[in-house]
Amino acid sequence: MKSLEEQIGGRCKHFNGRGNTTCDAGVVYLTVDSKDPALVGFAKMPCFREGEAVPCEKRHFPTAEEVAAECAEIRERSRRLQVGVRAASEDAAKRGFKKGNGGRGEVPCPVCTMGSIMYSVSGYNGHIHGRCSTAECVSWMQ
Repeated sequence: MKSLEEQIGGRCKHFNGRGNTTCDAGVVYLTVDSKDPALVGFAKMPCFREGEAVPCEKRHFPTAEEVAAECAEIRERSRRLQVGVRAASEDAAKRGFKKGNGGRGEVPCPVCTMGSIMYSVSGYNGHIHGRCSTAECVSWMQ
């Protein structure tokens, strides 16, 4: 499995997912994908380092500094999310919310310390969904 750095550094900066028909540079994916049957997977697409043999004039891979910054941002968002989920999960456990006994609750947000996390626990499967009242703090669905 590739490291986060390898994943981020190994894709063109314009790649926005195959659920789209064009990349962020306006290139239509189907026009640049290789039709060579010898190439498989990412090697068919110029959007990935594995596909560098496939031409695309707009291809641009991130610098080492850009990779490091994006990876640091992803790791920080993950850390913040874990803190928020833990706070809501602990409160839910104290209230007895779980599979078979769903409910809603609210706890002060330990991430931003300004808002509160409103959450709900599904009685069907025990999954917890939550969102901080502070814009762009944390939110999740299990």
